[in-house]
Amino acid sequence: MPRRFRFFALLALLVASLTGLAACGGDDSSSGDANELLKETFGPDQNVKSGNLAVVLGLDAKGLQGIEDPVSIKLNGPFETSGKGKLPKLDLALSLGGAGANFAAGVVTTGEKGWLELQGTAYEVDEATFAQFKKGYEDSAAKTEGDSDNPSFSSLGIDPLRWLKDPEVAGTETVGGAETHHITAGVDVAAFLKDVSTLLGKAGQLGQATADVPTSLTEQQRKDIEASVKDAGLEVWTGKDDKALRRIKLTIGIEVPEAVRPRAGGLTTGTLTFDLTISDLNEPQTIAEPKNARPLAELQGLIGGGATGAATGSGEATPPAQPQAQQPSAGESSEYLDCITAAGNDVAAIQKCATLAGQ
Repeated sequence: MPRRFRFFALLALLVASLTGLAACGGDDSSSGDANELLKETFGPDQNVKSGNLAVVLGLDAKGLQGIEDPVSIKLNGPFETSGKGKLPKLDLALSLGGAGANFAAGVVTTGEKGWLELQGTAYEVDEATFAQFKKGYEDSAAKTEGDSDNPSFSSLGIDPLRWLKDPEVAGTETVGGAETHHITAGVDVAAFLKDVSTLLGKAGQLGQATADVPTSLTEQQRKDIEASVKDAGLEVWTGKDDKALRRIKLTIGIEVPEAVRPRAGGLTTGTLTFDLTISDLNEPQTIAEPKNARPLAELQGLIGGGATGAATGSGEATPPAQPQAQQPSAGESSEYLDCITAAGNDVAAIQKCATLAGQ
């Protein structure tokens, strides 16, 4: 990850780590007390089996190199569990807008087969690759789930009640087709970062960490982020009858001290928002196989080298196996590769190159 984006990535962890709240639910209770409602919502008695997910991650930043305009990332689509520890069925579409980018991707799984989607074209994952991915997912799930059908926050070392401040019931609203209690709360950033660091460590143990994502937050990183968060507020909408999460929204105001800005890629001020809604909770979902899917090898060839091919054991380059009629033309491959080369480490420019793939 380019150095200038690492600080923003760490701030984004404040938001991304909350996505797991979508899997939490609770038992019935008539209590209107905010703490009791949150305890049930984030507790181990979960009942989220299916639904339609809508997530929006937004950033309006000033001073950050490579990002001049507001950026939004959207993720939406249906999901349905396949049983304890099994790969779920889902059809999620991701889109990136702003900062001159217009990128669309997605993933579809039926539990037994999988597809990747890029710029409106679906690519079927080959049987061997999908089997490897499925085994990795299920092995990781087995390490975290224990005796429960669904992992809880406590099993991951996470306790939202430690870092939510002064929660209050603001009223009732209809969200995702259900009547809900609307709860507002502040966020103790220092306490939250401790849980984020714990979560990163758990991910590393399960082999989910990558070179771009740390396995913990250093003391300096915690101090930098804490000093740069001007204010943070959380809103939770939990079902009146089942105490299952229907919506969660986090808003973080950013004001980076001058001494920290060199480590933050020049970021000065901004607002980071995360908004997740689950509708049609526990209702049957339709997840169909994409039509006219093309082989994954075609996408790998286009992005990984196109006409230049992949290296073989002999050191010679050979083009990926694919039907001749579906091969990208040399002009298309060259245009995409030239774009990637010119982009260098500029993430926004790389995102623009994605529009050349699959056309």
